[in-house]
Amino acid sequence: MSRPFPRLAQLHAHARPDPSRRRRLLAAFCLILAALALTTPALSEARQGQRDERRPQAQQEARLSPQQAAARAQASHGGKVLKVTRQGKGYRVRLLLDSGRVVTVTVKD
Repeated sequence: MSRPFPRLAQLHAHARPDPSRRRRLLAAFCLILAALALTTPALSEARQGQRDERRPQAQQEARLSPQQAAARAQASHGGKVLKVTRQGKGYRVRLLLDSGRVVTVTVKD
């Protein structure tokens, strides 16, 4: 019995890799997957550690309250605190000095 497409059968037979090559490719693929599976959690933990190290510094900077900013400005310039407003990464503190002048002091976080 003849096949309807004998040339196609020959092409298909040549296109298949031999079983030993398949095993090598499968083993290499499994090794790559295992390496990715092992390194991904380690990288994610390292990144998490970096974020955690940066976070306390940012929280410490944000912990400066308006009262603390007013106290810092008053300690450095003297006078009476009139107003404290948030500006960017710090505070603007308006002080009435003993001489009667009003000054604005910027206190950074």
